[in-house]
Amino acid sequence: MKASELADAAFEAPEPAYGTRLAAIRASAEADGVSVLVDLHGALVDLRFDRWALNRSPGELAGVIRRLASEAGADALRQGREVLGDVLPDGAEGPRFGPRPSSEPPGEVGGPAIRPRPAPDEFLPTTWAT
Repeated sequence: MKASELADAAFEAPEPAYGTRLAAIRASAEADGVSVLVDLHGALVDLRFDRWALNRSPGELAGVIRRLASEAGADALRQGREVLGDVLPDGAEGPRFGPRPSSEPPGEVGGPAIRPRPAPDEFLPTTWAT
């Protein structure tokens, strides 16, 4: 169940306090001199750095922020599920946490195919008249 589905269920619930309780959910994570705070939807609410954390390369720092935001977002969803526990139908499958399933065999790296840069003449208009 996604965060948006949890929120929809909350506002349809008979007890109006569910929406307020969900809106107040915050989760934090910190490591390597970085701390993040996210809301139920995983949106960053606060981001703080220790001075020494800024000595990292931008790419490395971005990776730490993404990892921490993901961890905090998973915690926020767990909190939302706890709030809505009695509203959700019995046997409803909860959110799945952990690595995203992959259809690629282990050891192979996937990703978008890199397309070669087009030749200059590929930018010329084409005529389809016969």
